[in-house]
Amino acid sequence: MEQMETVLSRLSEIEDAAVSLEEQAAEQKKDIAAEYDAKTKAFDAEIDAQTQEKLKNLNEKLKAEAENELLKMKIETERELNAMEQEYSQNHEKLAEGIFHKMIGE
Repeated sequence: MEQMETVLSRLSEIEDAAVSLEEQAAEQKKDIAAEYDAKTKAFDAEIDAQTQEKLKNLNEKLKAEAENELLKMKIETERELNAMEQEYSQNHEKLAEGIFHKMIGE
């Protein structure tokens, strides 16, 4: 009878140890899941920050290119206006006479 109690006692100890191991494993699983979640969030945040930085740089580059193109267009327009003004200033009498003769049919 005493052997039976010893065996039952030993089985109870083994079961308690198994339950304890299961609880530890569940706790470790929770810890690993939380760590994985934290690393995933940190990775996502880092990727988002890098993406935002690249977008900012790209927008700045595009804005600079647009401003440069606009400046070139402004310079070209001013050059053409100056050339037209110079042409008018030098030849306005000839131009007026030409228009006048066309109007009167000569």
